[in-house]
Amino acid sequence: MRNLLSIFILIALMTTACKPKVIDETSSENRVNTFTFYEDTLNPGLTAATYKIDHSGDTGRIYSKDSLRFGTRLDSVIPYITYVATPGSATFYLPNDTIISTGIDTLNLTQKPVYLRVLASDLKSERWYRIDIDAHKIDPYLYVWQQIGKNIFPEQNCETKAFYTNGKFVLFLNNGISTEIYLSSNAEAWSKSATAIQGLPTPCQVRDILLHNDTLYYIADNQLYCSGNLHTWSSTDYSSAQFEPINMLLSYDEMAWCLLQERTTKRLMLGIVKGGLIEPMTDLQGMEDGYLPTHFPISDFAALQFESSSERPRAMIVGGRAINGSPVNSRWNLEHVITETGYRIKDFTISQPTFHTLTGAAIVQYGGKLVMFGGIDNNLDWNSDILYSDDEGMHWYLPDTSQNKMPEDYITRQYPSVIHLNNCLYVIGGSSQNSTLRDVYKGQLNSLR
Repeated sequence: MRNLLSIFILIALMTTACKPKVIDETSSENRVNTFTFYEDTLNPGLTAATYKIDHSGDTGRIYSKDSLRFGTRLDSVIPYITYVATPGSATFYLPNDTIISTGIDTLNLTQKPVYLRVLASDLKSERWYRIDIDAHKIDPYLYVWQQIGKNIFPEQNCETKAFYTNGKFVLFLNNGISTEIYLSSNAEAWSKSATAIQGLPTPCQVRDILLHNDTLYYIADNQLYCSGNLHTWSSTDYSSAQFEPINMLLSYDEMAWCLLQERTTKRLMLGIVKGGLIEPMTDLQGMEDGYLPTHFPISDFAALQFESSSERPRAMIVGGRAINGSPVNSRWNLEHVITETGYRIKDFTISQPTFHTLTGAAIVQYGGKLVMFGGIDNNLDWNSDILYSDDEGMHWYLPDTSQNKMPEDYITRQYPSVIHLNNCLYVIGGSSQNSTLRDVYKGQLNSLR
């Protein structure tokens, strides 16, 4: 009997030694570790976004680094949340609802404000977060256009050219008899300048005037005209020079560029204006002996300096008319050669462009693209569409008209003046098939508002 009792005691001791000791495991940790959303194939912008968690302050913050893309729905979403430690509970507080989280809770985040309360497993320590997840209310890729000026000068058949200089919009107008100037501070209300213009020839093709560093340049009849105050012009005669000034070209690399023709050989070349005087460019690379071909445009072209993907300024000349008057279809690239001295010009024309020969267009760089307005082709068909290029002028495309379309009252035009100022585009005047246009349109990309 005593031996049997000893066996029972031994078994009881062994059983007690093998039983795990119960420990009350609780934590005061109450922080959110990660926040995102469950994959939603109908709402893909949710999981592509980056979400931040701020634990500082009495109330932390869970928010999207950037507003979610336009069209992302937030009225029925399922957050996926992980915690630093398993909480005792997590509760969402919305203006019209309270939801104890199960981990697969559908929330309407369009209601504001939305809070998350995390209660630690010790059921004592708690932390609050405000959830700020927003989507773009407007399409960032949409252009918003409006007419801001109408009949800005008296009706007449004339040429126009507009600039922005010295803090104001300036419009030159020539009707074949005289040149006038209209001024505006906002491109909406315009007034005629009371100061008469002195020194410009009559008539004057004002659309060939070039603005460079607040100085205006114009070439006609072997004369280079310059003005620093819009109204008073001085001229330099090049009748006896070895070259004939043909036209101003563009402002590039802190210099005003022009087109010249040798009197003896009739070959075309580039020139620059320094100190009010023209100097031929003799170190132009990419062309035979530095001269331009006969099909290089000398008038009615679109030209601009723009910032390239290499973050270096480049210049481009598009379309226009050759020296024999025929329209051309070309895209010329001008750039300063960094590894060498001098400048290089190259024809980037492609065999099947979006447009053919084009004259009287205008181009600006805006929203990371080159944007083209207006012009007519060799069949005298008017280009009513806006074109854009996202590869620095190599190819041109029609934009999605749901994203970029001019207002219904916009008239197809040639020779518009297009100004890029303060993240806005201004399309001023030009000419239609029947008349001179006297209107102003202002446009802005929503993402730049």
